[in-house]
Amino acid sequence: MLLKNHGHIVTIASIAGHTGVCGLVDYCASKFGAVGFDESLRMEMRKLGKNIKTTCICPYFINTGMFDGVKTRFPLLLPILTEEYATKRIVNAILQEEPVVIMPWFLNTALAIKQFVPTCVSDALSDFFGSSDSMADFKGRGPISH
Repeated sequence: MLLKNHGHIVTIASIAGHTGVCGLVDYCASKFGAVGFDESLRMEMRKLGKNIKTTCICPYFINTGMFDGVKTRFPLLLPILTEEYATKRIVNAILQEEPVVIMPWFLNTALAIKQFVPTCVSDALSDFFGSSDSMADFKGRGPISH
């Protein structure tokens, strides 16, 4: 890509790369790393004057089975996303060269608010919206059979 000065790198992260979630400490840590990787790479390509685009995908839970059993307190604001919706949104983001995609859209507002309020308020809002309890009934995919 560097030699051809063209390309597009997509990083599949998560909203958990922007905010901590109870029960997902290791997952959040890896997704914070993915978000930081994408942002740093985008900035580096920009500084080098390269025509290599990046898109960081940060969805809420997607109904893939990986997070079977998770719950959402306000499904109209924070729906469990369908695979079809997420796929179409990701492809559209690549075609539109969007640098960051946060889904659903409401989470853009939540992240903006988080930046401007004290931590205790941010934590209380997280509790109110149910993220502290979203993993309470988590099952996951279960064991992998060979």
